[in-house]
Amino acid sequence: MSTAENGVVAGCGQMSADSLVERLVREHRRWRSQDFPLIAHLFDEIQHTDGAKPPCVGPLRKAFYRLYAEMEGHMTREETVLFPAILCTKAGPSFGSIRNPIAMMEQEHDWEAARLEKMRSIAQDYQLPENAHEKLRLLFRQLEALEASLHSHTHLESSILFAQALASEKKTKPAA
Repeated sequence: MSTAENGVVAGCGQMSADSLVERLVREHRRWRSQDFPLIAHLFDEIQHTDGAKPPCVGPLRKAFYRLYAEMEGHMTREETVLFPAILCTKAGPSFGSIRNPIAMMEQEHDWEAARLEKMRSIAQDYQLPENAHEKLRLLFRQLEALEASLHSHTHLESSILFAQALASEKKTKPAA
């Protein structure tokens, strides 16, 4: 994570769970309405661009669409199950402790990080030859920006929101 991202995330430590969830959901909406569709569109444009395309474009596109599909399910689970449970004073009876859905989301975060690393590897660290088409350059910049945004978002969830939720649950629930 960059120093700038670290500063943004560090400033969130004092935010309430409500404010954190609101911010996270705003990011989900931006990804759904802007970032993912733009990247998908760029892949389509590159597909129809004349000229040689790097051999990484096909596998990178496939990896992106897999990430896109997995993220859609992940965001939906966070918004409909985890975030409402965190905002309640006690965890819902369907999963007992808030630890259970947090553990599931943490596992998904690990999978997402692995997907992002695979995409970076396929794209050879998003390095392009000097003569690469401008649309390909834009695609790689957008993929790098998405990767940074996802890492920052995951850090905010895992290090701040989830830690707050676990601490809050520990205070409100008697030890078993």
